[in-house]
Amino acid sequence: MADKIVRGILGGNVARVLAVDVAGVAEQACQLHELRGDAAKLAAESVVASVFLAGQIKGEERVSFQLQGSNPVCAFIGDVDASGGVRARFTPGVVTVPEQGRVEGMLLVIKSLPGKELYRGVTAVESETIEEALSKHLGGSSQVDTILCIRAEVDDGHVIYAGGILIERLPADPGRELEASAEFIVAFDPVREMTIPALFDAIGAGELEGVSFQVLEEQPIKWRCSCGQERVEAVIASMPLTELTAMLQEDGQAEVICHFCNIAYQVSGAKLEQMILAHASDDMN
Repeated sequence: MADKIVRGILGGNVARVLAVDVAGVAEQACQLHELRGDAAKLAAESVVASVFLAGQIKGEERVSFQLQGSNPVCAFIGDVDASGGVRARFTPGVVTVPEQGRVEGMLLVIKSLPGKELYRGVTAVESETIEEALSKHLGGSSQVDTILCIRAEVDDGHVIYAGGILIERLPADPGRELEASAEFIVAFDPVREMTIPALFDAIGAGELEGVSFQVLEEQPIKWRCSCGQERVEAVIASMPLTELTAMLQEDGQAEVICHFCNIAYQVSGAKLEQMILAHASDDMN
């Protein structure tokens, strides 16, 4: 099953749904960064969380989801754009997560446009799973009833599945909000116990917990890194003249390794000389 995010509506206008399957992207992150055991599982769950947070962005918007763990000591960053491109990095390759997948640390969520930050939110992670921490973050930024499920299964460093579902109740008729809230939890809380394959089988059949499900949009999710030779050269060219000169004299070239996809980009000595000459020309003008 190809990676995707499915957007839909339950029961006409009862609830809005995002369903995510990102096993392929999570597997790519695990293999690129040589993740094993708990590190692979935590990274896979974090990739799911990243895609959920980007579920409603559009145009040139993008979302960055970051986890800075203190127990275990670890770091994750996932970037997602509005067209379904994802890149992710988790370090270190091996960690031991406390019982029941609970971690401690901080979550940072940033929504941005090129050159402009639109939103920044920080949430403490207090002996919680990624699912619980994200649910708390969403609850802190919205008053809407939500049911969130994140599931990932890893075997010998390989992702078997990674995905989940986010169900957000839509406003009820005036005067029925409390009743509608209680009905919503009773009706859809059992979704938390479903496996990812069973979840997508139900979505494909057009019904979830006995309530009709209408697919509004299905969007492919794929690994996409924004690195490239031109971008690397542009970054190096923007460095101070003294650093460019030292780089040429000491190493004779430059090498930049992308933190996300581990591709090594080489900038030749001749190219560095051109950059130095360009700097000198700018200084004269």
